[in-house]
Amino acid sequence: MADFSALKAYMDRLPIERDLPAGDIIVYHKGEQVFRYLVGYADGAKTVPLAEDNLYMLYSCSKPITVAAALQMMERGLLGLDDPVMKYLPEYADAYVIEDGEKVVVGHTMTVRHLMTMSAGFDYNVNKPAVVALREQKPDATTREMVAAFVQEPLQFRPGARWEYSLCLDVLVAVAEVACGQRFGEYLQENIFAPLGAKDITYWPDEEQRSRIAAQYVCTQDKTLKEIGKDTGGFLLSGQYESGGAGLYATNEALGRFVAAMSCGGVAADGTRILQEKSVELMHTEQLKGFLDNPGYGSGAGPNYGYGLGVRTLLNRNNGEPSHVGEFGWDGAAGAYVLMDPDAQVGIAYCQHTKAWPFMYWGIHNEMRDLVYAALGVQ
Repeated sequence: MADFSALKAYMDRLPIERDLPAGDIIVYHKGEQVFRYLVGYADGAKTVPLAEDNLYMLYSCSKPITVAAALQMMERGLLGLDDPVMKYLPEYADAYVIEDGEKVVVGHTMTVRHLMTMSAGFDYNVNKPAVVALREQKPDATTREMVAAFVQEPLQFRPGARWEYSLCLDVLVAVAEVACGQRFGEYLQENIFAPLGAKDITYWPDEEQRSRIAAQYVCTQDKTLKEIGKDTGGFLLSGQYESGGAGLYATNEALGRFVAAMSCGGVAADGTRILQEKSVELMHTEQLKGFLDNPGYGSGAGPNYGYGLGVRTLLNRNNGEPSHVGEFGWDGAAGAYVLMDPDAQVGIAYCQHTKAWPFMYWGIHNEMRDLVYAALGVQ
């Protein structure tokens, strides 16, 4: 039987040793929840203990869900991995770069694969003049309208030239909306969340859900924690904008239902399948080697990870990683973390709500991973 006492003791130390306001971890094995533990408080006054129904901003842990939905559309013949983006967003035919002071149109070369591999030429600057102007002129601009503004400015590089963490998956949402004929959030609810029984996961929390959002903090330069508001941290670009890269709110339980299914090749413990196994394999297949000459990619999980479709993926276990080759996932700006290991059928869903906290990534996420595998006795 699994022994999670060391992981529990580790979680108990985080608020004391590393000033963690709150954390919620769930572990899955073979699609079933085998451990859950919460520490800390849901409110800034530290009077209300964290509860299982608290919501968090997932930030970039939204990304694996976005890609999974797009892969599902591919299975249904709605979308192609190597389709040109301009097939869905005609304005993207005019995407351009500046080379030697000259405007060079390159939009015809940008593909859906470029979006999924963060190599389409974008960056993460949401304050470029065209975007700012549209936000001022049309506060309720749709996702597609806002994404159209991205290519009114020059790309940073030609599509496929290199890897750069960016707004690529926000553009993917606009592509997906055209492909499926509905708002992306609606598609997620109908085709990913509802089939998994995942409640309390949405771009648009209602008033009752907002009352359950855990207090969010930012770590300041002097290493103190400051409570901040319940918004998407600069990525809610309009009243209708659905950010595929950073927009979802969720309880950890709702996030965990997705993690559990993906850690078992796209099928939940009750047999509900959201993605074919071959699509899950494609998602965690390393994409940058051979596809990009100079990817410039690095993972917070360590040097033995490459990049698949919107996710890190473990390429080898040369540093003693306990997870298996093909383990994949991502993390979020406020500390959310997902791990999905289809070979071992292990999944981890972790939520916290502290931005710029210095102990994430190479810190607690890997430490949690190692303790989970030790507890399960998975080799």
